[in-house]
Amino acid sequence: MNAHDATLTSLSTAQAGSMVKDTAPNAPAADTFDLVLGAVAGSALGSSGTPYTLTISAIDLTAVTQGWPTQTLHQAFDAANGWTLSGTGPDYQCTQTFAVPVPGGGPGGPLAGHTLQCVASLITQGAQIVSIINSNRFVLV
Repeated sequence: MNAHDATLTSLSTAQAGSMVKDTAPNAPAADTFDLVLGAVAGSALGSSGTPYTLTISAIDLTAVTQGWPTQTLHQAFDAANGWTLSGTGPDYQCTQTFAVPVPGGGPGGPLAGHTLQCVASLITQGAQIVSIINSNRFVLV
């Protein structure tokens, strides 16, 4: 990887507390699920402290609307935000897990049976680094 670049590498839904991709992440009857985001950064960038904005949103593909409010996080390439040496070279990696409450308070809510997909973007100030990724499609119960 370029020493001054970063890329979002994975975005998937999982049952709460799991890292295993799941297309029905709140089944059989949970009121939350996890969104697991992976990223890598080059050797010069990974611990530089360079700020970026991480934006996560959801699209309800069934109703063709926004799934729930967009989450905007202001982070930086540093250990405090989860960036660590990859262990296989000079690059850095980061895995973050976000707990997502099921809209409507749990199973059977307004999005039950709907197919959704999350989208994440990482953008540094001045848009010198931009990365976008989509999650797997998933269904809420």
